[in-house]
Amino acid sequence: MMKKYLLFIPFSIVIVIFFYPTTSNSNSIGSVGGKTGSPTDGVNCTQCHGAQQGQGATITTDIPSTGYVPGNIYNITATINSGLGFGYASGFEVTCEENSNDTKAGSFGISDPINTQLTNNSNAVTHTAAGNSLNTWDLFWEAPLAGTGDVTFYGAFIEAGYPIGNNQGDFLNSTTVSFNEEIVNSTINLSEESNFTFNSADKIIEAVKNVSIYDINGKLILFTNKKLTNISNLSNGIYILKSENKTQKIIIK
Repeated sequence: MMKKYLLFIPFSIVIVIFFYPTTSNSNSIGSVGGKTGSPTDGVNCTQCHGAQQGQGATITTDIPSTGYVPGNIYNITATINSGLGFGYASGFEVTCEENSNDTKAGSFGISDPINTQLTNNSNAVTHTAAGNSLNTWDLFWEAPLAGTGDVTFYGAFIEAGYPIGNNQGDFLNSTTVSFNEEIVNSTINLSEESNFTFNSADKIIEAVKNVSIYDINGKLILFTNKKLTNISNLSNGIYILKSENKTQKIIIK
């Protein structure tokens, strides 16, 4: 009888563990994607989190008020107006869609690989495990082809509430910001606005101001203040050229 009783104890423990309700903290390592609340995504963070309304969020960018220039690269900053959460963890997902047909627009890139990463088939950016202690994140976006028209950025943000790590009592923040496509009526003057041009055939940068060159992961590769700089010595791949007033993606092959 005692032997049967002793066997029953570990069996009972296994049963309790198996049926004990668990919660997932997987979102602390980044959104699984498609949770921005955009027309295409359809859902936001509340699909996984029991959340109430937070204090809001913002998406800011250096896209000018005149609109985005097709093919140009712009800096994006996503920020939670935090204060209601417990400071344990927070996260976000940002995407961009055309207003006319709700399809994904432009291409996202990572300027801070420690705290941000691509998600949703690279159509959005989210936090990493290291970045879930922040309330602001930086990324960049390459504007789509000419003729795309108006676009909107959609962002969904979560602050951890109580009980911490239970995906309940969290705070949802969401925001949008829209831009039109710039209508270009004149040729840009290099010396006044562009700062530099890139000759892809000869792999030469012609610049009137300082130019920094980054790899696709945001690492600074080269800085130049010369009028003409040959970068044919760089390995084949994608690079980002940045000056005071211009950012451009190039491909060396």
